[in-house]
Amino acid sequence: MTLPRTLSPRLLLLYLALPLAGCIENRLTVELFTQIHADGSCTRRVEYRLERVDPERGNLRVAIRPEQDPLRLHRFPSGDPWLLREETDTGLRVVQLEAVLPSPAAADGDFFRARSPGAQPSRNFVSAVVDPQRGLYEYQEVLRDPASPLLGARALSRAALKRDHAFAESLTVALEGAGPRDSDVRRAYRERLAEPFAREVAALSERPLFGPREKRELDLIYDRIDDKQKALVARLVALAPGLPAEDIEAAVETALNDLGEHLLAGLEAKGLPLTTGNGQLRVSFRATLVMPVPILRANACVSGDTVVWEFEQEDLFGRGFEMKALASAR
Repeated sequence: MTLPRTLSPRLLLLYLALPLAGCIENRLTVELFTQIHADGSCTRRVEYRLERVDPERGNLRVAIRPEQDPLRLHRFPSGDPWLLREETDTGLRVVQLEAVLPSPAAADGDFFRARSPGAQPSRNFVSAVVDPQRGLYEYQEVLRDPASPLLGARALSRAALKRDHAFAESLTVALEGAGPRDSDVRRAYRERLAEPFAREVAALSERPLFGPREKRELDLIYDRIDDKQKALVARLVALAPGLPAEDIEAAVETALNDLGEHLLAGLEAKGLPLTTGNGQLRVSFRATLVMPVPILRANACVSGDTVVWEFEQEDLFGRGFEMKALASAR
């Protein structure tokens, strides 16, 4: 009996989690504009510009069908004092929201996006103190996406721990009932693959950040799945000395890929990513803050009363992307 080779579990993860080359691409630009007035009120504008393009055809715009529209996952503020304007064209959708608010803090939550109905949303949090009499204005805004790839990896590892029975069933089918005992297969799967993977992810999840180091270490954890698979194969070969090693190896790949497809479907339903990429959606942000008096300090380059931040979707993971500025007339 010879089984066909399939994707390794690590390659299956990357294949399903990353966009395919040459695919249609959604590009979303989010512009945040905040102008604080001398009396403490605030003009707030949020603009979403979505383009759907074909990179292989010179970024030619292609039609956006409703089920393909990433903006359907956003919740926009509505009602007084918000004004909403929309522009649509082939491959282009622009949504602009604008309001004059009594305070900058009232902009809290005006950016809100959930990948799925059950997912934790990415959103903004705004904190501000305005003191027109003293000419003092302090502003802080954080955009955060709690559904990071690290959270996805943690959910994946926990689900994998509970699927030893499913792995054993798939392996038995692939080997046409000729493999080791069900209990031995389940134990080998847990001890050689699922439990070591879960321990590595749990240790990384203790870190409060999801920065360059954490991204690198998560990639290494996925790379080591291949080594764990080899250890699993070696254990099963020892448990079934009468079967060719290559048949067991191929059966393990088949069973792990069957399991991987099921686990990834569960993550997708929860809106949890496995990589810092966002599938076929690229999201970039540009935020502009204008103060009524000169800005004394900010965590970005300042020009007089104005400061601008530029960042990407992956900057929202972990603690999120923070914008802060202090302005004073004295």
